[in-house]
Amino acid sequence: MLCPNCFTHAFDGVNCSACGYEMKDGTCIEDLKLFYRLKKRYVIGRSLGAGGFGITYVAYDLVTDSRVCVKEYFPMGLVVRAQDGVSIQYTRQNRIQEFDHGIQRFIEEANIIGEMNNISGVVKVTDCFEENGTAYYVMEYLEGVTLKRLVPEHGMDFKVASEIIIKAGRTLDLIHKEKGYLHRDISPENIMILASGRVVVIDFGSAKNFFMSNSNYTITLKHGFAPIEQYSSTDLQGPFTDLYALASTYYYILTGKIIPRATDRLTGAEYEPLCALRPDVGQDISDAVDHALMLRPADRTNTIGEFLDELEALISERGNDENCVYVSVSIDGAVQERFKIEENKEVLVGRSTKCDIVFPNCDNVSKLHCKLMFDGEKKQFCIEDCSTNGTYINYIRMEKGVRYYVAKQDLIILANTRYRLILGE
Repeated sequence: MLCPNCFTHAFDGVNCSACGYEMKDGTCIEDLKLFYRLKKRYVIGRSLGAGGFGITYVAYDLVTDSRVCVKEYFPMGLVVRAQDGVSIQYTRQNRIQEFDHGIQRFIEEANIIGEMNNISGVVKVTDCFEENGTAYYVMEYLEGVTLKRLVPEHGMDFKVASEIIIKAGRTLDLIHKEKGYLHRDISPENIMILASGRVVVIDFGSAKNFFMSNSNYTITLKHGFAPIEQYSSTDLQGPFTDLYALASTYYYILTGKIIPRATDRLTGAEYEPLCALRPDVGQDISDAVDHALMLRPADRTNTIGEFLDELEALISERGNDENCVYVSVSIDGAVQERFKIEENKEVLVGRSTKCDIVFPNCDNVSKLHCKLMFDGEKKQFCIEDCSTNGTYINYIRMEKGVRYYVAKQDLIILANTRYRLILGE
C-alpha cells in the first residue's frame, strides 16, 4: 500500500517500513480523503495539523516528484466536510460572506509568503489555487520540528538558543526592511528547526504591511509573547512589535518559562530577570532582553536588527576571554545549563546549590560529586571523584580520590547515564 507520509509502497495499513510512520487513530472526518489529487497534481497524504482556519497536509507533487505541504482553507465552525470526503458544506448560509472574506485573507497570506521566497529563513510557497469550493496553497516540505518541541524543562543551552534566535531574528529584520511586513505571531511554535540546521519562520496568517496601514489591525494574541499594542485594533504596531515577541521567545527557550501576559504586566505582574533564572547568561544580556521587553513601545529597543547587533557583540566579548572554558550539564540527553570556568581554578560539581556546577534535583548525584579543573598548561581537564554512586570516564568507574586527566571528547557520567558533563562546550 502507498504510505500517506512518504508515498512509498511500504505501508501495511498501519505501519510504514520505509519511513517509520504509524497510523494510530485513522484519519479525521474533517480531513481531505487520502490520496485525493488536487489540481490533478498534488496527491494528498496525512494531516500534519489543523488550526482554527486551516488544515495542513503532507502531499506528493507529481510534477516535481517530491514531497510538499498543502494548506487548505477550512474554517472550523463555518464548514464541514461533505460525504464525498472532498468538497465542503456551509454550516450556516448566513455566514457565507464571512467564509468568502476568509478565503481572500487566506490567498493574501499565500501571496505575502510568496513575496519572501528569496529569503531562506521563510518557508517557500510554490502554488495557490481555488478548488472544491475553497482555497489551497502549496509550500516546501520542511523536515524538522518546531522550536517549542526542543525546549527542555529548564531551558536550552545558551549558545544553541542564541544561535537560533539570531537566525530567526535576522530573517524577521529582512522581512521588516525589504518587504515592509510584520509577522505579528512570533512564538516558539512558529519557528522551525530543520535537520540541516536551517531556521525557518512559519505561519504568516497574521502578517500585515505596516507601510500601508497603521490602523484597524486584527487582534492576534499568544499570551506571554504578544506585546501590549496587540491587545488593541488601533494602537500603532511596527518592528518593535515582532521584537517583543522574539525577545519573549528567547526568554522562554532559555528558562522554560513564559513571561506574564502584557495586560497583567500593565497591572503590576512581573517576570524574574533572565540572569536570575540563568546566571550563565550574564547581567549584560539579561539587560538587553529587558530592554526589548519594555511594555511601552517607545521604551523598547527600536528594531530587531539593533537588538541582534547588541546580542552578538556581547556574545563575541565572551568569546575573547581566552582564560575561560565552558562545561555543560546534560540531563537525559538535553543540555540544561552551560557554565564558564577559569583556567587552573578548581570547581565543585554536584547536587548541592553550594557547588559551582549544579545538577539540580538529581537524587543519584551526590551533594558534592566531583572536583573539576582545567589545566591551562596541559590544556586538559582534571577530574577527581568524591561521590557515593561513582563518576565514570567512558563508562569506566574512576577510583575515588584519584585525579584523572580527560579530554574534551571523553564521556563523563555522574552516577548513571542520565547525568553527564560535556567538557569544553
